[in-house]
Amino acid sequence: MPEQEEQLWRTQLREFIEANMNTVDDDVVLRDDDNIFANRYVDSIFSMRLLNFVEAISGIIVADEDIVLANFSSIDAMLALISRHRGAGQ
Repeated sequence: MPEQEEQLWRTQLREFIEANMNTVDDDVVLRDDDNIFANRYVDSIFSMRLLNFVEAISGIIVADEDIVLANFSSIDAMLALISRHRGAGQ
């Protein structure tokens, strides 16, 4: 995927997650490899909103077999998912 496009998606994902984080600690810095569920930044209910957001910003339709927590656990994981889908021509 083109670097400029990846950076745009990275920024959009970060802003969306940060806007929906459960933490009240202003010192929390979300890293691209942070597991947002294990760190309790978001809850499982947020995962469906996240799925819809990933599809909306990237123009992909996530295959049923790819709707697993591991693919949405971090910004890096979501970018890899988008890259796989776009590379497959979806």
